[in-house]
Amino acid sequence: MKLKIKKSLVLFSFVLSSVAILADHHSEAKIKQSDHIPGTWIRYSISPEGKSTSMTKVIKAMTKPNQFVETITSTNEKGDLTSKWELRFKIGSVVGNMLKFQGIQNRGMNLETSKWSDWKDNKLQYLFQVDEFFWNEVMQDLENSTKRRFSRVITGNRKFSYKDLAKRKLSILKPTLGNWEGSVEQVEVKAYGLPAHTQNIIHPVKFNKDETIIVLHWTSEEIDVIGTISYNALNGHLVKNYHTSTGTQMTGKLISWNNNKFLWERTGETPNGSLYEKCLVDVSKPGVFRHKIMDRTLNGIPQPEEPEIVLKKVN
Repeated sequence: MKLKIKKSLVLFSFVLSSVAILADHHSEAKIKQSDHIPGTWIRYSISPEGKSTSMTKVIKAMTKPNQFVETITSTNEKGDLTSKWELRFKIGSVVGNMLKFQGIQNRGMNLETSKWSDWKDNKLQYLFQVDEFFWNEVMQDLENSTKRRFSRVITGNRKFSYKDLAKRKLSILKPTLGNWEGSVEQVEVKAYGLPAHTQNIIHPVKFNKDETIIVLHWTSEEIDVIGTISYNALNGHLVKNYHTSTGTQMTGKLISWNNNKFLWERTGETPNGSLYEKCLVDVSKPGVFRHKIMDRTLNGIPQPEEPEIVLKKVN
């Protein structure tokens, strides 16, 4: 009886050992955003002394999933190399497209001898996001940290082109595309040179051929507006620019959106002074385009509220 129990314990121990061995050799699942990480990234900054500096990361994938090695170089305002080091790191998912950077090992180069030091453990950790164009990282805590943005150095790799990124960013505005028509009892709008009248509106909105620009036209009896929406690769915003036949030039950026509701903040110049306003475009209901102006000021003076404009899709 004791011999049977002993044999059973040995067999059970063997099974546990086998499970442990299998677990150790389990391949970690590849994180989707890891495809964006390899490449060359650069960041320009100004030192506290007012000098221009740069930092470049050249990142390559390692054998294991989600693990990489980066070679980091820094230069001074003259372009001279001031430091060079390498860092092995791994990434993990946090929430959404937010990732965790976890250092593994690092080593530095002696710039006088061009010799590398020995590898040593590295515990650097921070949060970051990466896409086709940008590497955004946050050190320490969200409120007080230094937030740093690196831009990808574009080579001939079609995978990381501005066109792909712009197309993806603009895709959220697809519900606004189409031919829209409607009318509104228009109050006088000094900022746009509009008299009080019944405004009959035709508003076509469409993509250019590669879907990197949205072209819009707003026309009625008293005004003609031609504009574009594109992706600003420097600041990461969707930007709207338009000109009116009444002499107003405006620039806006998308500051909030959800459930096919898009809030634009717009500023510009008119024949009557400087204009500020917010514009809500609501296409949350299929076939209906709602346009509402809020917080409008002209030369800092609040302007009369304008009625909401409701357009219907005609095709």
